[in-house]
Amino acid sequence: MKKLLVMLCVAGLLTGCAVSGEKKTDQKDQKPAAEEQKEPVAEEKTNETEEKDGKEADSKDYREYFQIEADGIDYLSVDDIQIPEGSAIVMIGKDSGSGFWKRVKAGAEQAVTDLNSALGYTSDAKVKLTYDAPSGEDVSEQIDIIDQMLDKNPDAMIIGFVDVNSGKTQLELAEANGVPVLTVDSGIENSLIVSSVQTDNYAAGAEAARKICEEIGDAGQIALLVHSSETETGIERVKGFTEEIEANHPDVEIVSTVYRNQDERSVADIVAAVRAEYPELKAYFGTNDTVMKDLISALSVNGSEEDTLVVAGFDASARQIDAVKNGKEAGVMAQDPFGMGYAAAVSAFRSVAELDNAQTIHTGYYWITSGDLEDPETDMLTYK
Repeated sequence: MKKLLVMLCVAGLLTGCAVSGEKKTDQKDQKPAAEEQKEPVAEEKTNETEEKDGKEADSKDYREYFQIEADGIDYLSVDDIQIPEGSAIVMIGKDSGSGFWKRVKAGAEQAVTDLNSALGYTSDAKVKLTYDAPSGEDVSEQIDIIDQMLDKNPDAMIIGFVDVNSGKTQLELAEANGVPVLTVDSGIENSLIVSSVQTDNYAAGAEAARKICEEIGDAGQIALLVHSSETETGIERVKGFTEEIEANHPDVEIVSTVYRNQDERSVADIVAAVRAEYPELKAYFGTNDTVMKDLISALSVNGSEEDTLVVAGFDASARQIDAVKNGKEAGVMAQDPFGMGYAAAVSAFRSVAELDNAQTIHTGYYWITSGDLEDPETDMLTYK
């Protein structure tokens, strides 16, 4: 891939750190592919979809291009993991309607399939995955789902927390019942969490800032549209973006940072107000796919054919990739939801097997521009 940035955590040097250094990975260094999916993944699922979202990114194809390692552990491998027959893993996502979370789920399901194949488990002996998520990132609904999942007495629980201030009571209950809890995508500060699997959102935010600054000649005004002030992803992306600008780009100014969860106005009204107040605005950055959908729509109404505003966002949904293709976005900072789900499931398996786990497992981030659209990595990172 000509411009693709592959940034992964060397968590062996950084165990316990929220922000890490990264290394580039080389496709030539990838390990052999795992077996392809042969049968349905989980016998018990909640909120099941009839079709898998996006393209089939099975572990064989995926591992030709990506690796996720931390503390010397390969989190895209189920080799040498032994857990009891019929073990039950539960995963709670953030949004039942999100294409991103459907890909996280698909990655976890693939890991379950690979483990059952490796262990020769069939029928009732299979390791099972149960997945559920609230609608629209509803905090109260997510807590109810976590309580329901704990009632199932699972062998391990994986949670993508909607709110950084939630879940303390549930974590204490899980510990009291011997259920290890891991986080995926969005975590919280709590010593009871065994392992966190996520994008290095601070570093990805900083990299996005650098790329946007290049696009605007390292001078001018930038506005941010942020999905939430209450979830770790929003907090860390804004922090990384802002601190990179303040430290290294003296001629660039962030003139507006609006959090959607705190603002009752429509995105169209927000954009109109920002552009009216800052007519010399050079760039707009959105911190996830949901806000980017509304931002692109608002700019199509608010802007003009002569508009030179640089627009960039977070997440490689199909609509954002189309926006890059059509010139509406200069680039997107992609995550790896499939790998995130797979690595989270492997981390859960390792907890059940009482094997060592890295405290933080970073799954990579990738800057995608129009020059990268034909690359297989882009294809595998894109989701509906």
